[in-house]
Amino acid sequence: MDSTDSLLSVEHGRQRILDAIQVIEGHEQLHIRSALNRVLAQPVVSAIDVPPFSNSAMDGYALRSTDCHPDQAGTFKIVGDCFAGSPFTDHVNQGECVRIMTGAVIPEGADAVVMQEYVTRESDSITLKQDCSIGAGTNVRYAGEDIRCGDTVLEPGTRIGPAEIGLLASVGVSEVNVQRRIRVAFFSTGNELTSVGCALQAGQIYDSNRYTLFGLLNNAGIEVHDLGVIPDDREAVRAAFKQAADTADLVITSGGVSVGEADYVTATLDELGEVSLWRMATKPGKPLAFGRLGQAYFFGLPGNPVSVMATFYQFVLPAIHKLNGLNERSPLLIRVSAGETFKKAPGRTEFQRGVLYRDDQGEWAVRSTGLQGSHVLSSMSKANCFVILDAENAGAEQGSPVTVQPFSDFA
Repeated sequence: MDSTDSLLSVEHGRQRILDAIQVIEGHEQLHIRSALNRVLAQPVVSAIDVPPFSNSAMDGYALRSTDCHPDQAGTFKIVGDCFAGSPFTDHVNQGECVRIMTGAVIPEGADAVVMQEYVTRESDSITLKQDCSIGAGTNVRYAGEDIRCGDTVLEPGTRIGPAEIGLLASVGVSEVNVQRRIRVAFFSTGNELTSVGCALQAGQIYDSNRYTLFGLLNNAGIEVHDLGVIPDDREAVRAAFKQAADTADLVITSGGVSVGEADYVTATLDELGEVSLWRMATKPGKPLAFGRLGQAYFFGLPGNPVSVMATFYQFVLPAIHKLNGLNERSPLLIRVSAGETFKKAPGRTEFQRGVLYRDDQGEWAVRSTGLQGSHVLSSMSKANCFVILDAENAGAEQGSPVTVQPFSDFA
């Protein structure tokens, strides 16, 4: 295992990882309902106009705009009704109108719709109010106004969310080609770890990291393989790494790859692949291993639980997005007021856990969750954002601007 002596910045380390990642091969055809949160593999081109016909944007009366004069009230004879799915098939002539509902086809001859609130009706006629201004296209949704036939409606690399499913349905597409699910294998190493449900023995702790990783990885685009807790045994570790590398696109471990850890871990990594140990200029999460195990990519995350989550969000998740062909985007970073003083020492970028809230003036501010140790997992549960304090600064005074990254950015 190669070791990088100098500290890498978050941006530099993330970019080095992304430069080494290639999109996985393999697509599958899915019904749009089954494609929620999957990544589109091929462009979708519309075979129709949306809307497919000009229709009314309001309940009201369809008429000819040339018959309307803003300086006088106009009277129109009602010659029929027009409902969504049941068009009026005759022609609208001078001085005539048709009662029309939202979404109904604009009748031939008409080019505008007056809202029912702007007319007075008497049996088979309406009179426009004098303050009613009607021109060609008023309250009309034109054919192809949203999408034209031949338009590319979704590009490859798009995550298919609720809006995208509705968009696909609107152009009549029932199935799409998406990236296959990424296979991710993960496990923890250490004799001190035991699984939830087992009694703790002297010197043991529960393995929270595996359950945290399960939650982080449990989304529609990932096939998760939990290999459990691997004891500190040379052959057990080797077998786990070999199994993971043979079956997964991505292998993740927590703990056991820091400088000074057991030689058989690093020796196994060197035997099965090409892995570098990087010292990131971050807190928490300074030690990070990245590379290849056979054909699989590999991340060795720190052992402390908050470090696991911080490094996953900042380094592993962007790598997963690229593996899955998702279009790259910059992190969502916003500036808010520090609701209290945030302390840090210069030298490393810190991802402190914070709570975004509205202050007494209704402005966004952020406060700390309290203890910021990398072992304090409750700080992640209480938080809704990272407070990102740059490597060069020495913290932030109350009332000064700070950068935050909402956890919603990782959804």
